Amino acid sequence: MSNDYQYNQSNYKNSSSYHNRHARQAKKRKAMRITLYVMLLGIIGALAVFSAGQYMTVRSLKSDLDALESRFEEIEEENQWLEKKYEEIYEKNREIIEENEKLREENKMMRSQTIIEHGNRDTNKVALTIDDGAGADLTQRALDYFKEYGVQATLFPKGDIVERQPEVWQRAVDEGHELGNHTYSHPFLSTYSDEGVARELSGWQEAVEESLGYPYRTLFFRPPYRDGYSSGQGHHRERIQDIVAEKGMFTILWDIELLYSLRNTAYTRENIANYVLENARGGSIVLLHFVEEDIAALPAIIEGLRERGLEPVTLSEVLLAEAQN
Repeated sequence: MSNDYQYNQSNYKNSSSYHNRHARQAKKRKAMRITLYVMLLGIIGALAVFSAGQYMTVRSLKSDLDALESRFEEIEEENQWLEKKYEEIYEKNREIIEENEKLREENKMMRSQTIIEHGNRDTNKVALTIDDGAGADLTQRALDYFKEYGVQATLFPKGDIVERQPEVWQRAVDEGHELGNHTYSHPFLSTYSDEGVARELSGWQEAVEESLGYPYRTLFFRPPYRDGYSSGQGHHRERIQDIVAEKGMFTILWDIELLYSLRNTAYTRENIANYVLENARGGSIVLLHFVEEDIAALPAIIEGLRERGLEPVTLSEVLLAEAQN
């Protein structure tokens, strides 16, 4: 009986151990299943949230697209309305528009036929003009004289000079002086093709605007050396005049100049000043150059003109001046 008891006890222990192991494994499997379920629920939840976000984004984009489409339709309707109004306004003002075109053509013809050598003789105004350009110091000295005497002048610098001395010409414009187109490189224009003449004029304009930093409008052109405008150069004058007019400018010459007039005498500041004062009258256009003697003569010229009842001014002031009563 003792042996049977021991056998039964052993079988019981083995059976109990088996059942305990089995129970533990079952618990582990259950815990793993629960963990997997939780993970799957988490993934499903995340996917649901992501899908909901995507859905809202798509709805928002669709709403934006609908709004843009609606705005485009509104703009198209506005454009159609504006085009209709423009056509109505154009039809109402057709005669005025055509008349303006005619006036522009006539104005261009007037510029192409006009060569200005002096202004109204019945005024007391005299235009001081200076050509070409030189070292910055000499130009600054001329500006100093003008500032000292409270005078504004019209300056015709070469484009390449302005390009090299932007601060000098910025000062000139800031202090009320006018700039006129004297070509970019000061060539003999009669030797240039029409395209070459146009390039010289445009080159001056570009150099001035780049140096000043803003658009600059001039109505005045002066031909270097007077080339193309001397006697016997009628053909060149006509074609250059057409190009100048196309650029919206008038050709400006002079009635008093020094280099040629004083070729047979000493070219001194005293002789320069005396010649100007002896020949200047109302409406005169005086041609000086940026050379030492001409600039040195400026104080005597300004003082002498004023003593004679004449006032040195810009070219614009001379050309716009009305006759004195």
